[in-house]
Amino acid sequence: MVEAKEKPLFFSLMDYLNNYFTSNDPKKISEFYNFFSDKSHLIDWMRQRPKGISNTYEIDGDNDIIVVIPTSNVDGEYAQECKNSIFKSLKIIFVESGENPDPYFNYSHNCNIGIKKAMEYNPKWVVLSNDDVILHDDYGKLKSQLNSIRGTTDVVFTTPTNYHSYKIWISRIRSIFFLRNFFSKERRYVELLRRFKINFVGVGSPDIGIRGNLYNKVYFKKLFSLLQVGSFAIFSSDYVSRCSNEIFDEIFINHMEDMDLSLRLHVDKSTMKNIDYNIDDRIGSTIGRGEQRKLRSIASQVYFMEKYKKLF
Repeated sequence: MVEAKEKPLFFSLMDYLNNYFTSNDPKKISEFYNFFSDKSHLIDWMRQRPKGISNTYEIDGDNDIIVVIPTSNVDGEYAQECKNSIFKSLKIIFVESGENPDPYFNYSHNCNIGIKKAMEYNPKWVVLSNDDVILHDDYGKLKSQLNSIRGTTDVVFTTPTNYHSYKIWISRIRSIFFLRNFFSKERRYVELLRRFKINFVGVGSPDIGIRGNLYNKVYFKKLFSLLQVGSFAIFSSDYVSRCSNEIFDEIFINHMEDMDLSLRLHVDKSTMKNIDYNIDDRIGSTIGRGEQRKLRSIASQVYFMEKYKKLF
């Protein structure tokens, strides 16, 4: 008999760092950033990070309007609701994130994969939607509203919610924000903001109220406003073609990619129109919320700052 020997497990430095970055322990996520000497070092890691495994699933329907939906589970409750109710009769392309959980999940990459596939069918419109949307107006109204649009349009926004089609303010962070939060539960996050010299942020939503507006005025200095793409937006096929069928920058890691796109639309003076179509969201139900998500967002904020440092 020959004694079988276990194969040694091998983890690359990329795997090692990514395990810390995707950890559910805030302390480990903070430790992840200690590995990097400066912004450039961190951004180099983001560029080299794998994009994860993605699988596409197509649902036949009207090819004039194709809906691209990134999802963690194509058989899950949210995806099935999109298929059987919210976008019924429209062609749907689901992009499943692959292994669950996928250690290298990249939202931007998954969206671009779905958009490339959608463009193979020569649609008039490509709808990009999260899977955790809530039906208010059906697909018939969506189609009718889009058919009513005349002239050249790059992007179409719908009835604003807290998570898409709303005004956002690109703002400078005031010093008082750092002072107020240094000794709070936000301390880890604030320390990383200061370490990487992140001075700008996007703030605002349609329903923040008097208290929210006061908070923004005290802690942030508004520079300019733009419409945020967020969790739901509609793009003309002409616009997608001009973007070489990739509308998101895949260096971002599950944060800031929509703000980056919104800012590019603003800077490029893209043509925008609004339609009377209402669809809501269950924000954070897929990748979660909380301190861990906020700490992971630092990487994308660093890249956003470097990308637009001449603009700011």
